[in-house]
Amino acid sequence: MEKTAYLPGESGTIKAYFNTAHYNGSVTKTIQVYSNTNGGGNIIRLHLKATVVTDLRPARTSVYFRNVVPGKSYTERIYIENHMHKPLEIKGYHIVGNVRNSREFPLNVKLVRNKEGKEFVEITLKALKSMPVLERTSFTLSLDTNSKKMPKMTFFIIIRMQKPVEIKPISLFMFGSHRNATRLRRISLTSNTGKPLKVVSVTETGKKIFTFETVREDKRTIDVWVGIKDNAPLGVFRSIIKITVKDGITEHHFSVPARGTVIQ
Repeated sequence: MEKTAYLPGESGTIKAYFNTAHYNGSVTKTIQVYSNTNGGGNIIRLHLKATVVTDLRPARTSVYFRNVVPGKSYTERIYIENHMHKPLEIKGYHIVGNVRNSREFPLNVKLVRNKEGKEFVEITLKALKSMPVLERTSFTLSLDTNSKKMPKMTFFIIIRMQKPVEIKPISLFMFGSHRNATRLRRISLTSNTGKPLKVVSVTETGKKIFTFETVREDKRTIDVWVGIKDNAPLGVFRSIIKITVKDGITEHHFSVPARGTVIQ
């Protein structure tokens, strides 16, 4: 800015710059100017629109790895539209942000060309076998290229781990439940680790109105059937069913909210 104070009738210029290295195509930026103007509030918003022209166009910049299991490798390919009039080169790569979690997922990045000459960035991820259980993590992968217009190509890596034990449903609705009714609702627990699943405990909070029955479907799946006691208090209830299971030596704890009404 030329200056920050203007008399009535004066004008000035605001110069704005942004780094186009990680952009492609249409881009919109907003600049907020805080001032002492009256009528429209103290914030003036300036909207800048631009079209960034680059010679490398990735088909996607968000790369998802879903249902990742520790100890296994996963590969994703991203097509790169190359307008450089020369072959693409990847000179190196590094992780930006969340470096600590990224250490649990060693990456290998290479350039692949198919028979037609189309170029792909191939990203191979391996989840360490000894890594802690994470439900979701993400980090940014930056690639150094031989492009003058896009010297750095950026991909957002999103990883969703496969849960060791899955539970369905995650809540129960039991309106109009009769006393002394058995097997009204079923809660299924399934191990994804390949290890035998065992129920350690099933309890409830609040009023003691439930009966529980565990049934093994197979080595990986156990059902917990929920019923109503014969002396359960009538009326509306809200409770939480707490289930602890073990696959191998690891315990997993679940809380299932339950609500409904008990009738005669």
